[in-house]
Amino acid sequence: MTRHVVFGAGLIGGYVTGVLLSQKRNVGVVARESVQKKLAAGLQLSDYHGNKAAVAAPDFVSAESPSADYLWLTVKCTGLDSAIEQLGSLVGPQTRILCCQNGLGSEQAVKNRYPNNEVLRVMVQFNVVELEPGKLHRGSEGAITIESRAGSDHSAQLAAEINCPLLPVHACDDMVALLWAKLQLNLGNGVNALADIPVKAMLEQRDFRRSFALLMSELIAVVRAKGIELPKVTAIPGHLIPKVMSVPNWVFNILGTKMLSVDPTVRTSMWWDLSAGKITEVHFLNGAVVEAGKEVGVACPANEALVRMIVEAENGERERGMSAKDMYRALAS
Repeated sequence: MTRHVVFGAGLIGGYVTGVLLSQKRNVGVVARESVQKKLAAGLQLSDYHGNKAAVAAPDFVSAESPSADYLWLTVKCTGLDSAIEQLGSLVGPQTRILCCQNGLGSEQAVKNRYPNNEVLRVMVQFNVVELEPGKLHRGSEGAITIESRAGSDHSAQLAAEINCPLLPVHACDDMVALLWAKLQLNLGNGVNALADIPVKAMLEQRDFRRSFALLMSELIAVVRAKGIELPKVTAIPGHLIPKVMSVPNWVFNILGTKMLSVDPTVRTSMWWDLSAGKITEVHFLNGAVVEAGKEVGVACPANEALVRMIVEAENGERERGMSAKDMYRALAS
């Protein structure tokens, strides 16, 4: 039987683990002792469509365990280097490594360490919240998309095998453009972290949306300069999202119905990191836009400002709970 190992049982890793177990697949999990204790009673999954599943506690494994056929790296970008050093015998000659990190370029470190293995980028387009220990809820639309390589149908096969209502899964052969499109949607993670409110409540305030629009417009200018055409990953084409975000509330309530359908409990991964006192992925998200802008001569002052504010919050130099007006002023100045 195909062996899956999930390295990192946080929100996404835990959710993927639960889905694979619900499908009766051979799954091992590498997780900290505190996470193992939390999941000892099993996992309960749900989503905003009302789908549910409950599974027993996963099989926790170590770096000395047999190699995986598919190794899911679900740690944050900031923990990837450390994770690579702990993989041990989990990576064998035939292991395919699935990199589920946000942002751009983080998979290169994995490729450098395992040049003879197939390393595939994975885009996770939805949010997961922990309602209670062991209870994970997918609170927004979106799928998992696995990179597909020319001459190999493994990604398409895997996607077809594990695709289900709780976890929509696709394969894609143009991950560069797709990851840029996903990055556009992730640029507001820092706004949510500093606002310190749920995503839905944030989207209901125009100046927060206008802040998103500033960040997204800079990315759109960068990808145009790079000659990349963004694929459509939401109901609204990417290049139109900043305009829709900027309209008055009463108009947005009509045009942005899909965006507002997010579960009212959802917060971004960066909010969770700041709340836990962890270093965030801001340099792999907004920072990646700034660096790419420098390469093509496109200034990105709003993204640069957001990076600076998140770093200040990480260092305890900035209070969270920014108002929508203060956020927009900070990014527009």
